Amino acid sequence: MKRIYTALVAISTMALAFSAQAATLKVGVQDDPDALDPALSGTYTGRFVFAALCDKLVDISPDLKIVPQLAESWEWAPDGKSIVFTLRKNVTFHDGTPFDAQAVKFNIERMKTMPDSKRKTELSPVATVEVLGADKVKFNLSDPFVPLLANLSDRAGMMVSPKAASEKAGEFAASPVCAGPYQFVERKSRDLIRLKKYPGYWNAGAIGYDEVVYTYVPDSTVRLSRVRAGDLDLGERIAPTDLKTVREDANLTLHSGQGLAVGHLMFNIGAGAKADTPLGKSEKLRQAFELSIDRNVINKVAFNGEFLADNQMIPPSSPFHDAAHKIPARDVAKAKAMIAAAGMTRVPVELQFENTAGDARVAQIVQSMAGEAGFDVKLLPMETSTAIERYLNGNFEAYIGNWSGRPDPDPTLVQFFSCSGSQNVNKYCNKDLDVILNQARAEADETKRKALYAKATDIYLTALSSIPLYHPNWFFAARKSVGGIVMVPDGLLRLVGVKPVN
Repeated sequence: MKRIYTALVAISTMALAFSAQAATLKVGVQDDPDALDPALSGTYTGRFVFAALCDKLVDISPDLKIVPQLAESWEWAPDGKSIVFTLRKNVTFHDGTPFDAQAVKFNIERMKTMPDSKRKTELSPVATVEVLGADKVKFNLSDPFVPLLANLSDRAGMMVSPKAASEKAGEFAASPVCAGPYQFVERKSRDLIRLKKYPGYWNAGAIGYDEVVYTYVPDSTVRLSRVRAGDLDLGERIAPTDLKTVREDANLTLHSGQGLAVGHLMFNIGAGAKADTPLGKSEKLRQAFELSIDRNVINKVAFNGEFLADNQMIPPSSPFHDAAHKIPARDVAKAKAMIAAAGMTRVPVELQFENTAGDARVAQIVQSMAGEAGFDVKLLPMETSTAIERYLNGNFEAYIGNWSGRPDPDPTLVQFFSCSGSQNVNKYCNKDLDVILNQARAEADETKRKALYAKATDIYLTALSSIPLYHPNWFFAARKSVGGIVMVPDGLLRLVGVKPVN
């Protein structure tokens, strides 16, 4: 009898252990996120974690429609200069405090006024926020602002607890309190971020895991190996060179989708001493650099042709992509002639990049191709957090940037090319372009807006403070035991509906 009892205990213990294991979703991420505060965050992986941690006023659907989240509905004024949101009722933050119109007012004002806030540009047209009732809030705009909802579908629309943000002040990012399906537990720098299911979540019935752990695994092939071994349940941003392995593994599912992201080569134009370079000072030399490279070769060699070669920041899937601006063909002879016209024979440039497999391949290909035209490209690989820190401080000559994209062109183009854009770390500034981008923000007619963005495209593709190279597609590898994953063009893992399956 004792043996039977012992065996039953062992079986029961194993079952409990399996159950506990199944209740934790283990996700491998490529980067270690920056500050876990929506007002301060500037990285894709930060957004990836926020998708579980911080609900927004609105979200986007797989077909890029704006859909409700914390706001159930909204109504624009006829003149486009105000919008009233009706908020979801009975929602609380992770500290138990209520989410209401006053909380919305606090969050928008916080993001507009915090000294280091990266949301100021995205919310700049919001003049005031009025509380009309516990569940109604009005945004008054200085000018009509068509991209507002698209901006609110990202970090500008993420709501944090006013109580926690006020009490923790500068320490908030170390222990964030939001209103999403999961609440913060712990963070180990360059290791993991652990979240647990928030029982008071307004849509808790659609949350299938008790816990989610994001583990920092910078190498894509290693991430995939750990998913195949069962050490991880899901790996994001699987390298195109590893997709064959995923497709052939019966235990895995490849989740893929077209994205909004762009890979681009940025040049420091005016940020300190690093801008005092031939490429930093000469538009013609940057044009010559573009002519020295072949985007289709980069896509084929670095990404097995799985990405989309392109010369614009906005992907072809957007109605605002300008078909008139074709990818220029590689022309080494013309590039050499332009270098000679600048009075040079060889042009030095230091290319900085995050030391990931994809960026390293791109850097090596660019170095080889540009070298044939007369550019001496020195490669400077860096650990991700160091590279991002230097990037945000404008501490680079040239940098391979990876921007995850937005459903509306405004956040991308204004962030990178307006004189005050939060991602304009290379300090490019063109007042004429600023005027066009501001006009496009206020234009509700899509045809007229498209014409404005065509003018903007012509300006930034002439100046080439940034050379767009390709648009990545999203590739996640997951164990077949993970069900309910829906790919959205922003590449973020939304955990509503994701659950363990047999």
